[in-house]
Formats: sequence, C-alpha cells, structure tokens
Amino acid sequence: MFSLKRKGDYRLQLTRTLKKPGRYDVELYLFTPHENDLSAWTLDERQFFFSTLSHRFGLLGLPEEDRVSKTDGSFTLLSPHYEIMFGSWLFQYRASMDRLRQQIQNAGVTEEPLKRALRLSQNFAQRLRRSTPEQSNQRRYFRQLDIYFSWHAEQFFLECMTLEGYSELDEELIAAIQEFLQQEYRHRREREYLSDFHGSPTRVWNRMSLYHRLLEYPVLLRSKVTELGEGTRKLVKAASTMLIMTLFTYFLFNARAGNQHLSIALLLGIASVYAIRDLLRDDMITVVTRWLRKGKPRWKIRLLMPYTKRLMAQQRVWLDYRKLPNLPHEVLEHSGKWATNEERQIICYRSVLSLEKGALERDKIQERLSLDCEKLCEMIQATRNRLFSYADDEPFAAIQAHPIEKQHDYNLLLVYTEPGTGHSTAQRWRLRLGSDGIVHCESKKTHWPSAEEQQRRSGLLRLRDHLRRH
Repeated sequence: MFSLKRKGDYRLQLTRTLKKPGRYDVELYLFTPHENDLSAWTLDERQFFFSTLSHRFGLLGLPEEDRVSKTDGSFTLLSPHYEIMFGSWLFQYRASMDRLRQQIQNAGVTEEPLKRALRLSQNFAQRLRRSTPEQSNQRRYFRQLDIYFSWHAEQFFLECMTLEGYSELDEELIAAIQEFLQQEYRHRREREYLSDFHGSPTRVWNRMSLYHRLLEYPVLLRSKVTELGEGTRKLVKAASTMLIMTLFTYFLFNARAGNQHLSIALLLGIASVYAIRDLLRDDMITVVTRWLRKGKPRWKIRLLMPYTKRLMAQQRVWLDYRKLPNLPHEVLEHSGKWATNEERQIICYRSVLSLEKGALERDKIQERLSLDCEKLCEMIQATRNRLFSYADDEPFAAIQAHPIEKQHDYNLLLVYTEPGTGHSTAQRWRLRLGSDGIVHCESKKTHWPSAEEQQRRSGLLRLRDHLRRH
C-alpha cells in the first residue's frame, strides 16, 4: 500500500517499499475538474513527465542479518560503501518515521507510536554515533548526516507536542521525549553544530533540504531515460516525404507531357502545395506516429546502482491524455460519481517495473512517486469576488465582505499490482488546489473489487472466451 505525504505547498509524495523481485505495475489517473483548461496544448505529456511527475527509487538499507557483520570498520574504510550504508539507514529511518507520522495524523496522538518513534530515534543515534570516520569526505558526510538526523527527529517530536491530546499522555513518556531533545541539544553544542540551526526558519529549512538532497544522492538509483518512438517518427517522416515527392513528380511529368512547357500558374500552384505541405507536415507526422505507437510505451528507463552502475531494474512508462470513455473498463466501471463529465481530460500515467532478483539481495527499495501541482495551481485564475453577510444576528447592524478564493478539485486514482498476487489494488485521494498551493488532501473510498471478485471475474471471462472459440 502507498502512503501519501505532503511536501511543501505544492508537492505530494506517494511511497511504498519493494521487498521482492518481479513485475510491479502502477497506474495513476488524475481526473481534472470541470472548469479546468488542462490539455496537451497547455501542458503537453513530455513537459508533464519531466517537470510535474517524478518517479524515483532509493535503497532502504541492509537486511537485519547483514547489519551485524557490517558494523565493523573494515566495511567502511573506503567510499562509497560508507555513504551507501549510512544513507540507506537514514532512508529507512525516515520511512519508519513517516509511517508513524501518518498513523498519528489519522488516529491522533497516542502513546504507542510515540514510544516507537522515540525508540527508533535513540537506536539510530546510537548506531550513527558509535564511531567517527577518519577520512575527510566521510567526516563531511557524517557531519551532514548527524545534523540532519538531529533536526529531523526534533521536528517530529515538536510537531507532536503541538497536537491536541499530547499533554494528556503518560508523564514518563513526555519526560523521556524531553530528555532526548535535551541530549540532542547538548550533542549539537559539543559538536559545534549550533551554527547550522541559526537563522530564519526559511533559511534553516532550505539548509536542511539541501543536506537531505546531498545525503540521499548515494542511495538513489540512477535513471537512464530513453525516449521511444523516434525511429517510428523518422520512418513516418521519410515515408511522407517519399509519397509527396512521388505525387509531385508524377503530376509534373504529366503536366509537361500535355503542355510541353511549364507555365507560371503551374509553378505557383506547385509552390503553394509545397507551402501547405510544410504547414501540415509536422502535425501529420505527429498524428500518424501516435496512431502507429498507440498503446506502446513512450519511455524506457534503466535503473542503475549508484557508483557501480550495475543494472537493478528496467522500467517502461506510458503517459497520455484521455477522455472518460477511453479509460480501461475496470477503471471506468468503478470510477463512481466523481468522474461523470466525458469532456474533461484525464492524465493517465502507467509504469511497469521489472525488478531484477539480485537487486534485493542486500537492500530493500523504496519507491517514491511525486506529483508537483505548481503548474496546475498556475492555471487557477485569481478572483476578486466577495460574499456579503451580516456580521451579527441582527440584520443590517453591520455588513461583512468575505473574499472568495477560487479552488479546483482533482481526483487521484492509483491502481497497482504486485508480483505474485494476481490481482490489482486501488487507492484514491481528493485534492483541492488553490492558486497558492494544495488546500486540502483527503483519502476516499474506491469501491474497488476484492481479490476474490477479480479472480471470479477473470475466470468468467476465460470461460466466455473458451465458449466463443468453440
């Protein structure tokens, strides 16, 4: 199951952990609102794929049985093993803390997730600070990792302290959290980290975001993107040129055979046809190419291991805009009342990941699917409309004017299949966007068929096909 987290004003991030090799199918459908003008003209598929959507994979750390043998100094003598190991530990710690944050946001502040968060933070601090590396590049990485971990853990507990019900928790747990935060402050002062925590909130946030990007670089799988269909486009272009030139040559020879000379009118006619051809040629080539490649992937991505460039997985990606009647039957059948307008555009993204067996020998892999809504928010036009109402219960005593912010509601449907299951699972969220970013995001029911219903339906379809053949 994917977990959703907001990242700033515009970004949403969906994450899950891949634990076994095989084929992973992910389909994302973004249903646009009625009043939205989103289309391939305002935001084309290529721009959406490279600027709005991000699909990345990172190492989540060594299995438990391998950690004991890798805690000695012999494994961390050389880079990049040190950065990969400690970076993957940080990835795993962040993933666990994000799950606990999601649990607290859904069910409120309780003692169990806070105890687990405190235990995870204490164990990670002990493991990280057990020894200090000697090489200069490793010391620099260790310092950034130590600072970022201390800040991230502090932010988690400070956020919990602001939630309703925190003061009613067990006093011993509250005291243990306060003691941990005081220990972190003393550790920063001893290590001379305090300068990194000084400055305006925006400056500190941007600094920690920079540290996070530097820390995750050694554990992110490298993506080598290849755009598919270029060969088909070249063949269509060559075929169209050959066809047009053949027709022109045939017309020219017939004109000369009939008149024995070329008139100015004939030359102007040929020039006009060439001009029209140049105007329509690119659009014609694009239409024919898309027709020939309909249903085929647009990009092929090879995911490589950091530093060693070893192939870990291969990914095929589809992305196009569709109308409601063109959606897959299963999605259309269970889209519900929230997808009734047949004219609005639906952004359809599909990914098929083939994960190699050797990719999970030493690490789990975290899949992150990010959606940047800034381009979508820019399409929302600001309004100066105001709603007038009585300030008090007594009419005409005072009048208030309330400014109205224009907002758009999107529906995000995620359908995915894991290896060995044989059935698909779906999750749905409703996004409310304003001109300044994401206003609200909530999980909704999908009414997706269960695994038994899907198996029963697939059996009926196979029986129907068998009867048709016989």
